Amino acid sequence: MGNAPKHRQAILEAAVRLFRQQGYAATGLSEILAASGAPKGSLYYYFPNGKAEIGLAAIELAAEKVAATLSALAANGARPEKIVARYLDMVGNWMRQSAYADGSPITTIVLEMASRDDKIREAAADAFRRWAAILEHAAVEHGCEPTQAAETARVTIALIEGALIQCRVRRSVDPLSEAAAQVKILFRETDLRRRCGHSC
Repeated sequence: MGNAPKHRQAILEAAVRLFRQQGYAATGLSEILAASGAPKGSLYYYFPNGKAEIGLAAIELAAEKVAATLSALAANGARPEKIVARYLDMVGNWMRQSAYADGSPITTIVLEMASRDDKIREAAADAFRRWAAILEHAAVEHGCEPTQAAETARVTIALIEGALIQCRVRRSVDPLSEAAAQVKILFRETDLRRRCGHSC
């Protein structure tokens, strides 16, 4: 199929959107195919192992997009808390535009599948590690001690993912603003520990 890359991407984009909005279990293969506009039968051509393979690929695609966004925000040497604040501002705009129907495609899949599919669990873990590594690198570049930078970056990713769930529950971007404020405090504390030799 000459259009394989195009149709595969269309199926993945549709799956990411549907998983993000309504969850993994609630999204059927026929629904993904219809939303993608890809030819009938193409889904199993590109994803012979069915929905689980699509879920895995959707996590990998979402992971790449978020990593690219965070990397772009970090490209000008921004401090990690600034990167997070800008990213959460972008996410907040997307959530408002979707009337809080959107969420994290990784979280919605993992909540349902992590205990049943090791490949999906490992892909999500890798995504979270990649995102945290970008923040960790930014923190170290600004003088934070590596171990503390790594721990703070991991906690930051947990805050972001939790805040996205809270946004949907509260139908508000306030949890993102609150998370950004706490991330600023976390990295400030990390920086203070570095400057006072862990004795503060």
